[in-house]
Order: sequence, then structure tokens, then C-alpha cells
Amino acid sequence: NHRLQEMLQSMCRARGAELCPTDDRYCLDNGAMIAQAGWEMLRAGQVTELSQSGITQRYRTDEVEVTWRD
Repeated sequence: NHRLQEMLQSMCRARGAELCPTDDRYCLDNGAMIAQAGWEMLRAGQVTELSQSGITQRYRTDEVEVTWRD
């Protein structure tokens, strides 16, 4: 989604980060991307109890706490 990439680019610039969007041909499997994020969180020791987890369709990417990167 090009609009999403524009929004992400703006958020990255504001935070001194670099956006590295993936080529469209590799953006087909959201399940794989979610699984990778989960794996990185687990490796960093970030675990959420099932009773504390939930689904939010309107989750904002700029509100995600990333603990597995410097």
C-alpha cells in the first residue's frame, strides 16, 4: 500500500530512522511478517500473557514499542 509507505516514511523521518520498504512481489504473506515480528519479540524476552492479548484492527504502527532493536 503506497499510502501506508508514505505515512511510514514520514514517521521514520521524524524519528531519524530509515524506511526500507519491501518490493511488492514479497508483500503477499502477512502471516509470515507477523510470525517474524513475534519471533523477534520472543527472542528479546517480550512475552504477553494470552489473557492480556487482544486484536485491534486499527492498531497504529507508530505506537508499537519495539524492544528488540537498539
